[in-house]
Amino acid sequence: MWEKLKQINVARLISALFFIGLLYLLQWSYFSLKDWLTDEKSVPLSALILTGDNTHVQFDDVRNVLIRQQDRLNFFTVEIAQIQKELEDMPWVYSVSIRKRWPETLKIHIVEQSIVAVWNGKALLNRFGEIVDAPPESAKQEYVELYGNDEQAGDVLTTYMKLHQLLKVNQFDIASLSSDRRQATSLTLQNDIVLRLGKEQKLDRVQSFLAVYPLIGKKYDVNKIDYIDLRYDTGFAIGWKSDNQSVN
Repeated sequence: MWEKLKQINVARLISALFFIGLLYLLQWSYFSLKDWLTDEKSVPLSALILTGDNTHVQFDDVRNVLIRQQDRLNFFTVEIAQIQKELEDMPWVYSVSIRKRWPETLKIHIVEQSIVAVWNGKALLNRFGEIVDAPPESAKQEYVELYGNDEQAGDVLTTYMKLHQLLKVNQFDIASLSSDRRQATSLTLQNDIVLRLGKEQKLDRVQSFLAVYPLIGKKYDVNKIDYIDLRYDTGFAIGWKSDNQSVN
């Protein structure tokens, strides 16, 4: 009986030791695998594929962001969200998508800002009416200049787009447009003539300008016109560059 109990206890001890050994082995395997997976030298990201717009955001700009993540450039531990945030913080970047491709490649697709105007002479405006904190001189082309309060940037852009379409089909281009807090609008054409439109009926007032401009050109030298004030219900006023003469 005593021998039988001893055998049972020995078997239990062996089972317990085996179980403890198995747990230790599993734990050691887990941490070894974790160390290998998180070691940059084990599965390093060594290739970058950059797609999308690259007019203002160059390969080196993206590479510099990755260099700041060099201690984490491992396929399994790379901080995609942090890289995406740093890239989207760049003024010219509108959105970024990042994908990992086994075993060593990071693919980054960049959509740049779609700029439509210079804003208040010191920033840019994208097609959604959002202010882009980038200097106008960083743009690769010239844009119309829009002025107004920052909180009304979207409304100013909408006004510009409507007036631009109407004037463009009649061979006129807008050089700049400004809007005050009351949304009273004044615009300057590429030929330097200023149109004072006020707050109401802006499209109608531009239509009136388009109707009378050929008649004005037949009677006066349009190159001497400083502004045309269209804020009258029954007419308009012309301001001249050379003198104070006006026509009503």
